[in-house]
Amino acid sequence: MERIVILGAGQFGLAALSLLNTENLEVCAFGDNSPRLWGQNIRSIPVLSVEEAIRLCPNLVLISVADEDRSQSLAAQARSLGFAGRLLFMHELRQYFDVRSAVLLRLGESLKKRGIPGSLAELGVYKGDTARKINALFPDRPLYLFDTFEGFDARDVEKEKAQGFSQAEKGEFSDTSPEAVLSRLPFPERAIVRQGYFPETAAGLEAERFALVSLDADLYAPILAGLEFFYPRLNPGGAILLHDFDSRRFPGAGKAVEAYEKAHGPLPLVPLCDLHGSAVIVRDSFDG
Repeated sequence: MERIVILGAGQFGLAALSLLNTENLEVCAFGDNSPRLWGQNIRSIPVLSVEEAIRLCPNLVLISVADEDRSQSLAAQARSLGFAGRLLFMHELRQYFDVRSAVLLRLGESLKKRGIPGSLAELGVYKGDTARKINALFPDRPLYLFDTFEGFDARDVEKEKAQGFSQAEKGEFSDTSPEAVLSRLPFPERAIVRQGYFPETAAGLEAERFALVSLDADLYAPILAGLEFFYPRLNPGGAILLHDFDSRRFPGAGKAVEAYEKAHGPLPLVPLCDLHGSAVIVRDSFDG
């Protein structure tokens, strides 16, 4: 069994821990350069300084941060501390493997095979990566695209900061437009853009029913509003793909789930082991 150290104890490090094959790997520790994390445990794995982690003499070091510059900096630090073994880089692996997209593909295929009726929707479209995949999976169904297309709304950011959920800023993720998104879709004629503040932009769709919804609005208020609007309108067997359910950057998404469940009861939710802590919610046929 190989001994492995994970450098980076943030969102990517946590996700990497879930993805590792612990039948073949013994996870010795997390190593991180943030002193505030030292001494903590993540799922019973200690968080140490990078120097202390490398002293454990692992066979393998996994560099688990999002960008290349930080990855290379951690790799150089590990080498300078005497590590001569193999290095793996999560920022490279994510270019080739995508758990959430794989789940979306299989989920869409399953919904079609089982004949689950209904429209499609995404709340939090940004540049249209997920919308493009949904549109390709269901070329014959309407796809509602809900987004400000101007980044985070000030009202949602105010609620986010008041509750201490994240450091989101007004206008973050504003580098997009409806035209840019539509230009990426294989079947743009099936898309209906609902630009503006949600749930106001859902007006008139109260009688609509859905087979598949992507909730990727990041923040507490729009995620809660999305669950309130879409879950009761899922057809039996329909599904919501929820981004950031277990995110450290945007923990408000998970708090929104807690608030919804407190008001309405438990959701049939299954966490995924992707890098952003997504989850799938499937509407039970017997769920009232």
